[in-house]
Amino acid sequence: MLAKISEFIFGGTRGFNEAETRLLSFLMDSLPAQEREILSHQLLSVRKVQRQNPGQIVVVYYKSGNEVPRLPYPGYEHCLANITYKSGERAKTTSLVLHNGRFMTFERNVPQRLSDIETLNSVVLHPKGFKSVAQEIDAQEHREPFV
Repeated sequence: MLAKISEFIFGGTRGFNEAETRLLSFLMDSLPAQEREILSHQLLSVRKVQRQNPGQIVVVYYKSGNEVPRLPYPGYEHCLANITYKSGERAKTTSLVLHNGRFMTFERNVPQRLSDIETLNSVVLHPKGFKSVAQEIDAQEHREPFV
């Protein structure tokens, strides 16, 4: 009951919507088996999904006290994958970002409905190598040039 009141006051849902689930399935199909298993455990431990800026960022929260396994990519913001899909005759890319080895955010062009995803174009794992993407994403969100 307390969780429902918290969700009402602070927003969010208990799970992913159909479009977010579809992006996650594209990612899972592209990961090596061991990483797919770790990510699967993480997703089962999700307590709340909050859409702070619909279409731009979706944040995942985990159950309190629940230590989930971590992917072997440390760092505050590591782009695990860029998923490019066709939506309304345009290619759009969503970044799936880890925070300290745990899946935490969908960023940029986050589809809100399953119908927003017509076809999968590509899944690129670790598109920026193994460095943080925080500054680049922040600059894009605030429409500032990235240096």
